[in-house]
Amino acid sequence: MDLRSLRYFCAAAEAGSLTAAAERCHVAQPSISNAVAQLEQEFALRLFSRSKRGVTLTPEGEAFYQEAARLLGSAGEMEQRFKRVERPTLSVGIDSSLASRDSGYLLQLTAGRLTDYRLQVRSQPAQSADLWLLSERQVPAGYHFIALLEQEYRLLLPRGWSLNQPLELEQATQYPWIDRLDCELRSAFLERLPEVADHASMQVDTEDLALSLVQHRQGATVMAVSDDIDLLSPAIDSHSLRGLVPETLRHRQLGLACRAELADSIIAAFG
Repeated sequence: MDLRSLRYFCAAAEAGSLTAAAERCHVAQPSISNAVAQLEQEFALRLFSRSKRGVTLTPEGEAFYQEAARLLGSAGEMEQRFKRVERPTLSVGIDSSLASRDSGYLLQLTAGRLTDYRLQVRSQPAQSADLWLLSERQVPAGYHFIALLEQEYRLLLPRGWSLNQPLELEQATQYPWIDRLDCELRSAFLERLPEVADHASMQVDTEDLALSLVQHRQGATVMAVSDDIDLLSPAIDSHSLRGLVPETLRHRQLGLACRAELADSIIAAFG
């Protein structure tokens, strides 16, 4: 038994769901399931009743929860009272081309897991950073990558700009094109549709600026986005590139890259 297992158990008890507990603790669901299973095995108890709707505490589980919550509270008080050691600092660099919404989400996940460190965050650090928030394709040599978010490249247009179906890449030349110089797919996309360069009305080097220009009806572009793009950007229509570009290029992984010498401790923190 350790405090982390107790925290995971209490999170599941309070959320009534292993999935919700995993989101709350910023870990994968198997980490929660394994912690609960280990506690049940160690104490020979059945802590939860499981159903399709989630989990509920058994009578034994309720008693165990009360003790676990008390113990975690005492541990927190002890830590606040006696732990005065200065937290070590980790420098965090953020790829300046990333959309601020994505970098903010990645930083939230990172800060939630690296609570024993003080993070010094810079979009363009003066020297090489301990950690980088970026795409897997941009990981520097000597760094280990931890994937945190998968995105899909999609064709983005202002809402109401129509395209024929089934979609073909050539249709992108119907409208002004926003050429993203920072895009990982730029070379591959121009190889398949070189004429799109002739329709470029602007060249930009950040995702935030490209997204804003599409929202303000200045043109179309290709960008890696999350599943909620249509909800978060109601002024934009997004179209899948499935079958139009190789599957190996249609997605990207965003995450955390850490120096090789820090990899063991950082990976352990992410469970």
